[in-house]
Amino acid sequence: MNVDKVVKKETLNMAVGILVFSVITQIFFLIFGKFDLSVLFGSVYGGAVALLNFFLMGLTIQNITKTEDQNMAKKKMQLSYSLRQLVLMLLVGAGMYIAINYKIFHWLPILIAIIYPRLIIMFSKYFRKDLRSERGDAA
Repeated sequence: MNVDKVVKKETLNMAVGILVFSVITQIFFLIFGKFDLSVLFGSVYGGAVALLNFFLMGLTIQNITKTEDQNMAKKKMQLSYSLRQLVLMLLVGAGMYIAINYKIFHWLPILIAIIYPRLIIMFSKYFRKDLRSERGDAA
């Protein structure tokens, strides 16, 4: 399967956003005096899981755009969403298990990282020139 350049570009943008939010998370833990390596590892793990979920969504959309039957496209998207949510839940659950039993990860950065993509999408309209120009307010 060939990954479309748009999927690559958006995944890279998401990776940069996840990195920025992960650094912000680290700073908050430092400010409150709760930082240790488990916080860093939890952020890396949670960020990787969130990025994988976003990338798989991009691949699904890329493949669905080639489907002519709208009903079939909708079913594929729903199936993909369900499977991605199941995998997301399993990976977060595995991270939480490791966090609780082995103290390798801190549990909070794992959970916080899962919402990073939504925050990045919400804030990207203010920081990305291509999205601002679509709205007509590019400077």
